[in-house]
Amino acid sequence: MVIIASVFVFIIAVIFRLLDNSAKLFISNGISVSPFYLSAETVIEEMNKLDDDKLKQKLRRNLFFQKLHKVFTILAILTLIAGIVLEINNPELIYLF
Repeated sequence: MVIIASVFVFIIAVIFRLLDNSAKLFISNGISVSPFYLSAETVIEEMNKLDDDKLKQKLRRNLFFQKLHKVFTILAILTLIAGIVLEINNPELIYLF
């Protein structure tokens, strides 16, 4: 059952990745960026150059989504590993099917 929980945690991580649209914010404001997945350092560097407080607030929110994405991805991996270890020791998932 822990393996199934890791899938749900991974889905949450994907949702946070989809909520992070910092490249779209830059492009819509006339700032060209080459990669579509911007690192936190790149976003912070570009934020320091901006004067628009509303755009900075949106970019801070996107940085928060990036951090949540990383946290939930790590949790999904750890949960998957724990689930595999638990299934090896006490197989329950195989009896559900």
